[in-house]
Amino acid sequence: MTGTVVHALLDSARRTPDRLAFRVIERDEGEFALSCADMARLLGETAAGLGAQDLHKGDRVILVLPTSRDFLAVYLGCLYAGVVPVVAAEPRGGAGERYAQHLRRLADHTGARRIIAPPDLAQALPAPVTTPEALRGAALDLDAPRVGPEGLAHLQATSGSTGDPKLAMVRHGNIVANVRAIAQAIRARPDDLLVSWLPLFHDMGLIGISYALQARIPMVLADPVAFLRNPMSWLHWISRYGGTLSPAPSSAFHICARVARRRPPDGLDLSSWRVALCGAEPVHESTMREFQDTFGPFGLPETTLLPVYGLAESTLAVTISDVDRPYAVDRVDAEAVTAEGHAEPRPADDPRGVAMVCVGRVLPGHRLRIVDEDGEPVPERMIGEIEVAGPSVIDGYLAGPEHGTDDAFRTPDGHHRTGDLGYQVDGEVYVTGRRKDLVIIAGRNYIPDQLERFVEAVTESPRTPAVVAVGVPDRSLPTEQLHLLLDERLAEEGERQAVTDRVTRALAEAFGIAGVGFHWIARSKLPRTTSGKIQRHLCRKMIEEQLTAPSRHV
Repeated sequence: MTGTVVHALLDSARRTPDRLAFRVIERDEGEFALSCADMARLLGETAAGLGAQDLHKGDRVILVLPTSRDFLAVYLGCLYAGVVPVVAAEPRGGAGERYAQHLRRLADHTGARRIIAPPDLAQALPAPVTTPEALRGAALDLDAPRVGPEGLAHLQATSGSTGDPKLAMVRHGNIVANVRAIAQAIRARPDDLLVSWLPLFHDMGLIGISYALQARIPMVLADPVAFLRNPMSWLHWISRYGGTLSPAPSSAFHICARVARRRPPDGLDLSSWRVALCGAEPVHESTMREFQDTFGPFGLPETTLLPVYGLAESTLAVTISDVDRPYAVDRVDAEAVTAEGHAEPRPADDPRGVAMVCVGRVLPGHRLRIVDEDGEPVPERMIGEIEVAGPSVIDGYLAGPEHGTDDAFRTPDGHHRTGDLGYQVDGEVYVTGRRKDLVIIAGRNYIPDQLERFVEAVTESPRTPAVVAVGVPDRSLPTEQLHLLLDERLAEEGERQAVTDRVTRALAEAFGIAGVGFHWIARSKLPRTTSGKIQRHLCRKMIEEQLTAPSRHV
């Protein structure tokens, strides 16, 4: 029984030194196969280099590295040595002063002693900076890792979709518990192969490395830039290498389906792909259906797409859908959801129904409950806040004056208050949104995601997300007014009034909502987190600032 994923790697290097551990596809599209023995050597070189740079157990460092052999060496070397990494997103378009200020704040908050970055960035970043090359020492004769399950593994930034991101303190034991529970939920096989292009500053990308090491399976690890250049490269890697596991956010499935409809792929075989965890952002039935319809003819099994729910505070995953059946959808009464907070089922053809996608059951060995505002469990199909507990759940955030105390997020019996809303049916979970994002109009709670999907359907949008819904306090009444930010690509300028008129009528008819504010906006101007999630609190602030201007154009 190994205590950390580093223990698992070192054991694999002893038992199966020649087994493929990683196939790394770097930004220049060069591919590099690394065996378990190669990984142990790289880890040993970095551990020696950290010591030579006077970085020791408990010290913190910021990693600003692309997906690469260097990243694997530095990250895993830190885990071995007990040095605590914080993985930061790389700057977009070069490291300007704003990015440098961001890293300074991050370094101040974490007490980081060093930033580790490639040479082309080093000159533009706040000192002190060390390059991966400078961390390559004579490989240590590796013995037991310097920390055990109770030790801090890394600091993971939360999404920041409803406010400033916090830093979750993820321990080695949290990681092992989460990846083992994931393996049990997806019925892991010894011949699995994981394919991922996800950013490593995001938990969905980073924990994939630990999953592969703990499960002792090979991983194809690609730079996200390759996906951005050609989204279909993701599916071709699965086809070429026989990938069985490959997670991604909902938007990636949507993008690939759109690209494939315009340019049908050649020579694609997805029959090996058995688990496609879909999470990190709201999962929509239309996206799942579109992807399955597009790639079913290329061998994609009907049971592959698995909507999931997770958060950094639970290391990664909280719930996973059943691997033995196609994804499940619950159609519920939109009026009952907003007026009563009750997910009342409706027939598939009922126009009052909205689709909620099931994200599965809580991971084995963990607990989940839905509670009301007083913290009391609610009956089945009643919407409330999701609370989770178990060995994957962190014991706190890194202290910061702007983040309050951990007590605000933890119940007396040890559950983590997620701030997410949802309901259960037969033990399966449906996530409806964020508590902080609710639009409250005349005492009724409207779920932004539900409104956004409704408006996208009314406008017949070919893309998602194309609408952002936020509530802004009404200056004349003690309530909020619904404001919609609409992607400019939904309609030409001369057609926009007709579109807003159609949406106004539809919202009044379906939800009884009047007085809607419309704001046409370029997609690039929507405030987003580093992982691409819409920051509704900044959208709200942007609208509030615009309300005093004569134009309704954002």
